[in-house]
Amino acid sequence: MTQDATSLVADAHKLGLFVHVFTFRNEKKYLAADYRGAPSLEYLKFYRLGVDGVFSDFTHTGVAARSAYLRELGW
Repeated sequence: MTQDATSLVADAHKLGLFVHVFTFRNEKKYLAADYRGAPSLEYLKFYRLGVDGVFSDFTHTGVAARSAYLRELGW
């Protein structure tokens, strides 16, 4: 299970900082149960929280999730 979000990202942005999170992986054994074995759900959660970037061993998944997130925003 994941924890509830905090104000960390917003607080960092207020200070003019960028937030990059790491390291995202696709293997189910590394995913919290909340993501139901779908790594794209983990990326989407963090994009929705407002992170500026991610580090990943699976670039194709990160890029696809980012594209899906931008579509949510209407971009």
